[in-house]
Formats: sequence, structure tokens, C-alpha cells
Amino acid sequence: MSARIVSRSLVLACAVWLAACSSGADEGGGWPATKVALATAERAEAPRAFHGVGELEAARQVELASETAGRITRIAFASGQAVKQGDLLVQINDAPEQAERLRLRAQLRNAERVLARTRQLKADQVATQEQLDNAQAAHDMALGQLRQIEAVIAQKAIRAPFAGVIGIRRVHEGQYLSAGDAIASLVDAGTLNVNFALDEQAIPQLQPGQPVEVRVDAWPQRRFAAQVAAIDPLVGKSRTVQVQASVPNDDGVLQAGMFANVRVLRQQPTPVLAVPETAVTYTAYGQTVFVAVPNEHQGLSVRRVAVKTGERWGGRVEIAEGLEDGDQVVVSGQLKLSDGMPVEPVAHDALRGDGTETPAPAAAQEQAS
Repeated sequence: MSARIVSRSLVLACAVWLAACSSGADEGGGWPATKVALATAERAEAPRAFHGVGELEAARQVELASETAGRITRIAFASGQAVKQGDLLVQINDAPEQAERLRLRAQLRNAERVLARTRQLKADQVATQEQLDNAQAAHDMALGQLRQIEAVIAQKAIRAPFAGVIGIRRVHEGQYLSAGDAIASLVDAGTLNVNFALDEQAIPQLQPGQPVEVRVDAWPQRRFAAQVAAIDPLVGKSRTVQVQASVPNDDGVLQAGMFANVRVLRQQPTPVLAVPETAVTYTAYGQTVFVAVPNEHQGLSVRRVAVKTGERWGGRVEIAEGLEDGDQVVVSGQLKLSDGMPVEPVAHDALRGDGTETPAPAAAQEQAS
């Protein structure tokens, strides 16, 4: 008897619950409204740009190496030292050449005296033209031999070809150098260059002096101002053109070899349809946006729309395809949404967990009504 009463009670309870659910579905669409923040898709001036990647290199950088073989007798620099143009860096033993230069200087002085006497004798018609020619040739040969040995001596004194900073030293005093052995790197990092490639379609909109924005991973929060220095007159087989930008490095924070992201600004901003970056959801299947539209229950529902994005700037993103001017898009709360769900617009700050809710912007409330 008691089991029959319990069974009837359960059936009655289920009937009441189903009736309540049916009533709720008729009144509110079957789902409770999810609180979201909305923003309007509207026209904005976008700073159009071309994007590329490259590597920073010093405007002047060189691997210092010996032109001739010999033993190092002096090292006149330290690793990381700033040097001036012409400063002595490494001296290779040149004692034999110095002695040879003394001999050749004496030989040249003697040849000069012989030449002077022969010229006088030729003027007095005592010496022949052949004798004068021989004296001139001996003088020229002595001069050439002296200059040759002086060139060898100069090669054994390795000097800075320009002002800059010396890298890590790779040699030691007393070490024997062969021709071509590396000594250290020398970099003038006051101005850096970055070489990058752009599609050939960008050529009509490129010109020297054009503003460039450079970013590096070492300083992710900084934007380094640069400008186009040169444009290669030849288009490569990959249908790209090489561009070189000059980057001032007055504070010395940039270093040659850093990977760089480059953004070349076009001459005139372009009006485009834009939304906040947070409105766009990126998936493996493409980019989508939730658009709030009126539903049959005098409220708002969301519709998932596939979009094509373009430029990004200042927290906004260009929408090239998929939206129209004035569309209301969800900028916060998308993770809880699916296509067709009802939503309740609230201010963006109300979704950040501060415990209070702020009424939605007037535009969203008017659309809901």
C-alpha cells in the first residue's frame, strides 16, 4: 500500500516539474540568459602596414684577421673595449722587416744621389742618356722595394678600421698567427640595419625614408623607430623584394644578430570596419565572432559568424569580411556561449569578478528592446 502511494507521488512530482520546464521554455527560450559584454563594430582609421621579419646587423661590422703570418708580440685591447679608428690592436713581430727597411732606406738615399749626379752630368753632356735612364731605374727600384717592406710592416700592425666595440679576444700574446686567423670582431652598433623581404605588390607603396616599426624578443614592450634606407631594384625568384631599414641605436640596447619583427607603415591610414581584439575567437577552423541579434522573446541571442581579419592596432582588429557596420559583438564571456544562446548585455567591468553589475550600454539595451 505504501509503495503504491510513493509511486503515485513520484509520478505527480515529475508531471509538475515537466510543466514548469515547459512554461520556462515558452517564456525564456529554454536557456537562462548569459551575461556578456558587447561592443559595436564601427569604422576606424587603421594605420595600414606591411609586415616582415629579418635580422639586425651593424651598419659596420667586421671580423678582424691577420693579413700575414707571424708571432704576436703585443695585444693592445681588451674584450668589450671601445676603440677609435686607427687604434693599434695587435702587433705581430716585424723585427726582420724593420731591419730590411733600414737597409732599403740607405739604398734609396744612395740611388737618389747617383740620380742627381747623373742628371747634372747629362746636362753637362758628360753622361749619356742610357746612363741617366739606368740611374732613374735604380732609384725607382729602390723606392719600390722600400714601399713594399713598409707595406709588410703595416700589415703586421693590425689597427681598427673604424670606431666601434671589440668583441671577445681570440688570441694571446706569443701566439703564432697564420694569415687569415681571426682575432676578434669589431662592431659599430650606433646604427643597425635590418634586411627583410616583402611581397612584390608592396613596391608601389615603398619609398626611402618611409617610417618603420621594429620589435625584438629581448625588449617585447618596446617599439623601435626606423626608416626605409634602401629598396633592392631586383625582384627575387620568390616574387619578393628585399628592403633595408636603418635603426638608430643611441642607447645601445639593440645588438647585431637579434631577430626582428618589422612593420612598414603605409603613407595614409585607411578607414576600415574594426572591433576590439577580444571579440575574435581563433580556432583551427578559422576566426569567429559572436554577434548579438534580437530574438522572438524580446531579448538578445548570439549567432556565431565566421570573419576574416586584417590589421591590428591599439587593441582593435580590422574585420575584412563577415560583419557590417553597427553589428553588436560579444567582447567578453564567449567561452560560455554557443550558437543561438540568449544573452544579457552588461558592462565589460561587470564580468571581471568585482561583485557588481553595471547596466549595458544604451545601444545594446535599445537593440534588445
